Amino acid sequence: MDEAEVNAKAWDGEVDSGSYWAKIADDEAIRLAREGRPEIRVTIDKKVPDSWIQGLKGCHVLVLGGGGGQQTPVLAAFGCQTECCDISRKMLEKDEEALRKYNLSAVLHQRNMQDLSPFPEKSFDAVISPVSLNFVPSVKKVYHEVRRILRPGGCYIFGIANPALYMFDDRLLAKGRMKIKYTLPFSDEKSLSEKELRKRIGKGDTIEFSHTLDSIIGDLTEEGFAITGFFSDGSSFEPIDSFLSDAYLAFRAIRIDHGAIG
Repeated sequence: MDEAEVNAKAWDGEVDSGSYWAKIADDEAIRLAREGRPEIRVTIDKKVPDSWIQGLKGCHVLVLGGGGGQQTPVLAAFGCQTECCDISRKMLEKDEEALRKYNLSAVLHQRNMQDLSPFPEKSFDAVISPVSLNFVPSVKKVYHEVRRILRPGGCYIFGIANPALYMFDDRLLAKGRMKIKYTLPFSDEKSLSEKELRKRIGKGDTIEFSHTLDSIIGDLTEEGFAITGFFSDGSSFEPIDSFLSDAYLAFRAIRIDHGAIG
């Protein structure tokens, strides 16, 4: 099974169903960005701290796994040289819609975030990625690719789900009931039965992976990043937030070379 192909179709379906992540930036968000006050989110609710973004005006920035008409037009309005890479054609179409609406420009690419080979080494000042690492089986591959395309001292800002979210029975969770069902690390490909997996794909759901804290943090530092910022965020779903306030995690990391932190 090609999880990338499954997820591309699933995210196309999310656009058709009006997903939160496919609602383009509103007039106020673009106005604030043009005034030098961009509001960027890589998790559900909390915006990225201003200190993470302000230095990026005029810089070459890649939005990774972040189509949907949100981060890309805001960064373009802020004055970044912006590109976006997403696996879903329809999510990129939402970027196109927002760019047309606000008379902005950005370069869009449809491809798997685990293979960024078309991008030259050291070609970006920053990579910004809303929660998308849970749709790939290996964060290490993504980290390796991100580091390669970042310039020394460039920053990587990303969100990811707390692995603990994947312990629960998602069918009961949708009804507001919390029941631990799965061991971690979770993977739709390995944690579900073949019948359950086929049913999930047939419903147009995404294939997801919880990852471990060892992978999320350990692989990040092993690949040559230094973590310079962190915050956690809720899920905006009361049954989860009453149990786990740190539902999503956000990191700012910089590419380091020769053991020096820039």
